[in-house]
Parts: sequence; structure tokens; C-alpha cells
Amino acid sequence: MKICILSSPGIADEMAKHTKTVLDAVCKKSYLSLDFCHRQPDPSELQNAVPSRETVDLCRTSDAVLFCMQQTGAYTQEYLDVLRSKLGLFGSMRPIRIFPALTACAAVKGVFDGMDCLLVQEKWSDDMLPEQGEKVIDGDLCGYDVLLANSQTSQLAARAAFGAAKDRSKKVIFSDLSDKMSSSALRRRVANLAASEFDQIELSHLPAPELMRRFTRNPGSIDVLLTDPLLGEILFAQGLAMSGTPNLQCASYFGYGKQGIYYNAEPVCDLNEKADEVCPASMILAAAMALRHSMGLEWEACCIEKAVAKVLSLGRTADLHQPSLPTVSASVFTAYIAQNAADYISAAE
Repeated sequence: MKICILSSPGIADEMAKHTKTVLDAVCKKSYLSLDFCHRQPDPSELQNAVPSRETVDLCRTSDAVLFCMQQTGAYTQEYLDVLRSKLGLFGSMRPIRIFPALTACAAVKGVFDGMDCLLVQEKWSDDMLPEQGEKVIDGDLCGYDVLLANSQTSQLAARAAFGAAKDRSKKVIFSDLSDKMSSSALRRRVANLAASEFDQIELSHLPAPELMRRFTRNPGSIDVLLTDPLLGEILFAQGLAMSGTPNLQCASYFGYGKQGIYYNAEPVCDLNEKADEVCPASMILAAAMALRHSMGLEWEACCIEKAVAKVLSLGRTADLHQPSLPTVSASVFTAYIAQNAADYISAAE
């Protein structure tokens, strides 16, 4: 099994090294053999949003790609979009996890303990809006947009949602912004067809208003959430506000196989931060996603996630400082996670 790590110089590169430290500790304790390749794309690649042939080939020959370039001044969404398109990755998977130690930091206050849901959708692309403009209707100027849904990518997202639910609580919720739109009706039919293939998974349909109420009042009741791209973006933004800090959220792009790109969902910091003051947890959690979804290593992924949750309750890096907890460097923070993850694995032996 091979993992390709893409990073840029500076803080992002340090986060990649911290992530590899945790993976090395887990592999050693589990007697796993993972091959790593590390590449820093040329600045011209990032500036022009054109991944080189060497970068694409390296990613294609890897089981998973850790994309550690989500940093102010060193990352463009366009570059990531081009790369995932070249790899044929058209689905988006984003966990929304509320760590109990961070609920006091949340921008949106509420009872969010226990929220751990997986948001699955098609990746939003410009192809979904092939036609838009303005025209006069009955004497009034009106704007219009044509919204398309592709049955193949909808099926890709649906099957991924049901596949992920098998290792969770075996429940999938489907929701969309409006059940009146034909694009939503197509996605709903595709979800129902996928449910017929996974008879052990329970599928329920919720209108968007009801889902939003449950999202904020009883988030623990949501496990795997399959949505259209528009509603998915709204829900993820809400999840970031509920989670306490966006710096701990990871995400992935996936396709029809096991390969995926795993990355931190939000910029990691301001460039004025020092490398050892920035929490590397988002990339460490992204690596856990890679183990689970691309390599089938569910237990190892769970041990890493449990270790992150434990260490967050014991100490923080400077960017996540809390007066009641000690402040530690990113290196120490990573060492604690690596040790705890290894301990969890040993306890199961």
C-alpha cells in the first residue's frame, strides 16, 4: 500500500511530517507496511493550477494522496480541482465531528456532544450550471440558472454513502434543497436504487428544513448524510461553526475505486504563525480517513481518531490555546497522538 504526500514549503510541509510520524507509529505497532512518497510541486504548478505529469503519475500509482497544501499563500482550490479531475475523483466526503473538548469554542452554541456524521455529496463543479442568464418575463427582468444532475456521479456518491454506512450505524439520510427540482428527483431515485442494493442499510428521506432542525438540536441522530452539492456546502459551513474550530476538519475526494485525495478542509493558519504553533490534527485526521476508505484499515483509523480526541482534552497548540489547558508545541502534540494511537492498538492485541 502506497501513500503519496503532496506538500508545499513551510508550515504545510511541517504538518505533513507530523502526519507521517503518526502513521509510522501506527504501522509499527500494527505490523503494517506502508510505502510513502513525498513531493513538493513546483511553485509554477500551483500558480498556474496545472499539476505536472510527474505529480499526476505519482498520484495515480498511489492508493491514497495526502494533499497538505491548504495554507494561505501556498494553495489554490483550482489546483486541487484539476488534480482530482485528472484522477477521476468526482465525489466529496467530509466528516463533521464535534470534539467534546472544543464545544466551548464553537461559534454556534448548543448541545452538540456526540455529533459524528459523514457528509457525502457530488463535488460541485461548473458543469452543473451549463446555462444561466437574465431575460424579461411578463415585463419583469428575471435571472435564471439551469441546474443539472449527472446520474453517474449521483450514483457514485450514493454508493459511497451506503458503503461507509456499513461500518457505522447502518443509517443513511438523504436530503436536498427542494424536492420540486428535477435534478433533486433524479438524485432521490438514484439513492433509492442504491438502497435496494444495500438491504442492511436503512435509508430515510428528510426535507431540508427538518434536517437543519435535527442538525442543530439532535446532531447525534445523524450518521451518514447524502445530499445534493448545494445543501452539502451549507451544512458543512454550519458544521464548521458548531465544531469549535475549522482547523480540525478534514475532507476527501473519491472516485469509483478505493483511491482518494485527503486534505484539511480549511486553511491551516495565517502565515504569521510559527510552524510549531499550528495544530496538525486536521491532516492527521485526513490520514485516518485515508486508512479507512482507501486501505480498509478501520481499526487503525479509529485508534488515530481516539488519540486526537484524547490529546485535545489534555493540551493544545498555541493556535487552539485554552487557558485551562497547557500549551504544547506541534511536535509534542504529535508525539502524544502517536503514542496514544499505538497504545490503543496494543490494548486490542
